[in-house]
Amino acid sequence: MRLACLYVPDFPLAAFLRAEPELCGTAVAVADGQGPRGKILAVSAAAARCGVTAGLTAAQAKAIAAHLVVRAVSPDTLRAAQAALCDAAESFSPRVEDAGGGLAYLDLEGLGALFDSEAQLANAVARRAAQLGVEAHVGVAGSKVAACLAARHGGGVTVIPAGEEWHFLAPVPIQLLEPSADLTVTLQRWGIRRIGDLAALPVRAVGTRLGPEGVMLVRRARGEDECPLVPRPAPLLFEEGVECDYGIDTLEPLLFVLRGLLERLTTRLTVRGFLCGDLRLSLRLATRGRDERTVTVAAPSNEVKSLLALVRLQLETHPPVAAIEGLRVHALPERLRAAQLDLFRPNGPAPARLAVTLARLHALCGADRVGVPVVADTHRPEAYGMAGLAVSAAVNSQQSIVDSRPPELSTINYRLSASILPLALRAVRPPRAVEVFCERDRPEFVRGEGLAGRVVQAAGPWRIQGDWWHDTGYARDYYDAQLSDGGVYRLYCDLATQRWFVDGIYD
Repeated sequence: MRLACLYVPDFPLAAFLRAEPELCGTAVAVADGQGPRGKILAVSAAAARCGVTAGLTAAQAKAIAAHLVVRAVSPDTLRAAQAALCDAAESFSPRVEDAGGGLAYLDLEGLGALFDSEAQLANAVARRAAQLGVEAHVGVAGSKVAACLAARHGGGVTVIPAGEEWHFLAPVPIQLLEPSADLTVTLQRWGIRRIGDLAALPVRAVGTRLGPEGVMLVRRARGEDECPLVPRPAPLLFEEGVECDYGIDTLEPLLFVLRGLLERLTTRLTVRGFLCGDLRLSLRLATRGRDERTVTVAAPSNEVKSLLALVRLQLETHPPVAAIEGLRVHALPERLRAAQLDLFRPNGPAPARLAVTLARLHALCGADRVGVPVVADTHRPEAYGMAGLAVSAAVNSQQSIVDSRPPELSTINYRLSASILPLALRAVRPPRAVEVFCERDRPEFVRGEGLAGRVVQAAGPWRIQGDWWHDTGYARDYYDAQLSDGGVYRLYCDLATQRWFVDGIYD
């Protein structure tokens, strides 16, 4: 078995720079808490050149470098960076173990046919991690311990050929095994400073003198894993969060922060082959409360501009009640289904472009105004419903309808319909109110907007009533009437109000 280890040095700093890439190259330090007493966990190269080291307090670091930027570590930022590291590994194979703290293991079984060499594969993994904003060192070996030591000691990309783990690990300093402080002192007294020196000792003798920790250290020095690779099925959770240094109470600064979160989310989704569905916003307010809301996405899309327009519309319609001190964005992953094309019809729009267009229409018109009409559960003539528009349904709607009738019957029906010349009823929505004069309960004269004339011929009435069990019940008498102006109209009388309306015009 060949394994790859993805290792991110100074993981708290790397997670912070992923969230704020504009601070790359500057003097930055990450502390374990707010305030001047926070302990420095990691520093950037620029801060190290100024003399700032890990272990100092924030006040001491500021005294050394006044221009130093000190940020407290954020659990949301660390969680998102670790998830991005696992996304980079899972884009190659589902057999990934999340070791936490900027460490992940990837099983390379079956990937050799896709790359010319393991070095090319390891470089591809490193580039994928960098694409997600995480600079990871990659080590490839036959065990987890050897791969981890290769990633930590080699730097960049290091590949240990099969069967040569001993030659690589022998000169590596013993500190990379991270022994306890007491055990480190003991090993230094014995003159053991490299992994090869420790691996050459007999396990039983070391166990007698150093106990279980010494036995475990010897086995790790020999490249033996404590447990095999344990790939856990990672949940499809795509979430990004950030803690604000101050409360945000206006829309534009909030959208600036949200743009960065959406860019990182869509990059992770693209790497995994997903599209962004509905967005769930969790806003931590200055009043110590939370504002939870869902932004409905009409069609899955990874275009940040369209998604940001949806979020803007949601926030403008329902603004937060207080300033925002922290926020999380959770994206629901969706897959875009491929559609079967037609040989005899032109291709429709690409599904991805159609999804973006629908997302923009959703942002411009609103969530309740984009969809497809459906038959409502009522007999009311003008009633209709609205259903969500799916990309697959829109693409499949371009498929041609094949007439399964015999050609002779189709031709006969066409000739018959051409000779009869049926009228087409053009519905008037909403129905137009008119004034109707009746004689013996029959319409005799109609007057209204755009029409006026005597009733030449009329058919009806046809009574329609329904929804009597609701407050919106209706009862109507319908007539088809030809007026002296030459038009043919469909009229109805609302029996509840005794008002007349034009429901349609025959063309």
